[in-house]
Amino acid sequence: MFSPQIPLFPRNLASFSMALNISGIVASSNEPTFGDNWYALRNAGHAALVSIAASSAAVMIGYDMCLFGSILANAEFVKKFGRYDSSVDAWTLPADWQLVWTLVQFFCAISGSFIVGSFSDWLGRRAVFFSIVILALLGTTVELVSPDWKVWIVAKVIFGIAMGFMLGSTPAYVSEVAPVKIRGSMLSLFQFWMIVGVFIASCVLEGTSNITGQWSWKSAIITQYGVGLFSFIFFICFVPESPYYLADRDRVDAARAALLRIHGNEANYDVEADLEVILNTLEHERQQKSDQGTWLEIFKGTDLKRTLIAVLPQAMQQFGGSSLCGNYLAYFLAIAGFSKPFLVTVVTNLLSIFAVLFAFVLIERLGRRQILLGGTAGMVVCLLAVGICGFINYGSKSNGTALAAFCILWSLFYYASVGAVGWTLTGEISSARLRAKTSAFSGAMNSVIGMIFSMSISYLINKENADLGAKAGLVFCGCLTTLGAVAFFMVPETKNRTFEELDYLFEAKVAPRKFRSTVIDFVARRQSV
Repeated sequence: MFSPQIPLFPRNLASFSMALNISGIVASSNEPTFGDNWYALRNAGHAALVSIAASSAAVMIGYDMCLFGSILANAEFVKKFGRYDSSVDAWTLPADWQLVWTLVQFFCAISGSFIVGSFSDWLGRRAVFFSIVILALLGTTVELVSPDWKVWIVAKVIFGIAMGFMLGSTPAYVSEVAPVKIRGSMLSLFQFWMIVGVFIASCVLEGTSNITGQWSWKSAIITQYGVGLFSFIFFICFVPESPYYLADRDRVDAARAALLRIHGNEANYDVEADLEVILNTLEHERQQKSDQGTWLEIFKGTDLKRTLIAVLPQAMQQFGGSSLCGNYLAYFLAIAGFSKPFLVTVVTNLLSIFAVLFAFVLIERLGRRQILLGGTAGMVVCLLAVGICGFINYGSKSNGTALAAFCILWSLFYYASVGAVGWTLTGEISSARLRAKTSAFSGAMNSVIGMIFSMSISYLINKENADLGAKAGLVFCGCLTTLGAVAFFMVPETKNRTFEELDYLFEAKVAPRKFRSTVIDFVARRQSV
């Protein structure tokens, strides 16, 4: 294979473009083996631990998402927060109250995602992590002491802000502290922790289902304290401030100390060389833009393209059927007549953990682009099959079994590709100075699209509304096929690329499909500086 050769860090962009045009053609670098990736993970053990600890915030949000979706069916919860309907002689939880809770949490998540970009640039990444835990614990307390459904809204406000903070900050931080060779694997842990939270919540809900009285739902909520304290201890022990943040604030000595804390145990680690790369990357970006990164900058020039690439996987998650085959799976299967929808949900969550681990192992071997596109193709096939099931004996036992099987397969493809790799791309595709804001904007878009589908999915599949049932799979199939085609032309391969290399590849307008094969000439860099 041949590839264009690009010199790294010329004095200015003009010389960079000229070098791109006149450079020779050389063979691309050798692909790393499984042994190389395993050695890189072992060598960077402490950096991996830092990434794991930072990503653990997602377990709280995953837990709350599953808890909120399932607790609405708890009879004691409905009796506490609902109202008595004499016409049916039963306690009910009005749909408009549920809608208020959902909308409030999503709107606050969107707001939190935007706020956290500036908050992170102001007080630092570490302060954001502690804020997430404190907000989650505060939200849990409000849920426990709420006397009525109106006070429960306050809990949804708090959890929404915590969710927005997490979506907008965690991928950015992990991308800044993880070594290049394991960065993709570490970023995929964000989705791993989220599905672990969902699985823990589903198990807790099953375990508390036989408890009578108010504790049948309060027990599940109290468990959130343990999840939050677990993350809090993880943060205190293992999560330092981001070296990029410290260097950008001219706190060079503190940045050096943070690098040594994260990477000091790695063989042959050169802290001064690593610090120089960070300082050079930040200085290069300052030369191209204003001294202070603004929100408008993520929509200008090459940063606009990088922002769109960061948002695209988030859109693929939502338009790819996560509301149909993921978040509302039990509800969807129940409408389809399947007798044990909750059991399928537990099995799906368990298998999804292994799917994320699959991505963790192979993301540095196969690359982000191949896994994303391959998994998307598998999801499209599964959604097509789900849609076809809507035309063949819909509501029968055999049809329900087929639907459950295709939804489980969809989950495996989703969590092994779009679910895990989506967060990887979000964390590493932006420029260093705008990473917090780009990640925040991407998280906000995830919440916006998620809110839209949370409101519309029941309308699509309910008999009294659009009555599409399983045929809704065809809607998501068409959407994902379109976005998959866009991803083929837009999403580059970022595996084994430093942030400085990604800066120049974007500035040189290298085609996304050629990122993997393009070799950057370090010799030309030394000659040009």
